[in-house]
Amino acid sequence: MLGYSKFEWVFAGIIGVLLFSWILWPSDNKANEPMPDRASTAEIMKCSELIKKSANYPATVVVHELTGTSSDKKGPGGTSRVKMYFEAKNAFGVQMEYQAICQFAQDTPSIQIFER
Repeated sequence: MLGYSKFEWVFAGIIGVLLFSWILWPSDNKANEPMPDRASTAEIMKCSELIKKSANYPATVVVHELTGTSSDKKGPGGTSRVKMYFEAKNAFGVQMEYQAICQFAQDTPSIQIFER
């Protein structure tokens, strides 16, 4: 057998299997990482409703929920806040891009709207 003993072939096979399993099998490192705290789905929907209520022309509001939404629990006292991008027409009928930040904490404005 190519000049190697059975012991050397078995040893090489065991090392090969160990390396194969170490490289290809998924590690559990991701299970130990803490998940970022996010706002709930209800809070995200509430923010969308607040945006539509605060718009001059609610029928023109287009909220970018899939690409323009982020949320965390880093508001005052660890409360939720949601950031959403949306488009709406202003008083002159021009379509504008906005960013809204909704905070779900006491003694803070529930929604702040900025132009983008």
